[in-house]
Amino acid sequence: MTAQQHDIIISRRHELVSVPGITIHELSRLCECHLSVVKRLFSIGLIEPLAPGTPQLFDRSAVIRARKALRLKRDLGLNFDAVALVMELLDRIDDLERRL
Repeated sequence: MTAQQHDIIISRRHELVSVPGITIHELSRLCECHLSVVKRLFSIGLIEPLAPGTPQLFDRSAVIRARKALRLKRDLGLNFDAVALVMELLDRIDDLERRL
């Protein structure tokens, strides 16, 4: 997954603030799953932060990728390791199709 810079606008006390990404807690909320599930996706490398550091911020594309992984897990009954393998194979297919 390539890291791209996206500004995300959030509202805090009627003031718009631009942040460079979304936190793991926001990612969990947007994926409608428990924080431990998002942490598991992160630990097996399915989602990557924009840059190493604290707090970890994720690109908006991480929401799409995480939701795709969760759909594979739910619909096919896969464990997280199998989901990681399927996602890697899908990434390779996408890369090969782009090269063509």
